[in-house]
Amino acid sequence: MKEVQHAMVRLMNTADGKKVLEHLKSRTLNRILAPDATTQELWYLEGQRAMIAYLDNLIEQGKKE
Repeated sequence: MKEVQHAMVRLMNTADGKKVLEHLKSRTLNRILAPDATTQELWYLEGQRAMIAYLDNLIEQGKKE
């Protein structure tokens, strides 16, 4: 797991990596669904947000090592 964490730090520490991560965050964390969104749409978005949180966690753990 540490290898993956370190790889994420190296990858996302580049200008392109930062740009991609910010784009992913803008498409997920900053997205607001309409009040009439279906349960499936909410689940789908939450899954995307969970993946971004997982990537952020990998990066943070990799920086600590």
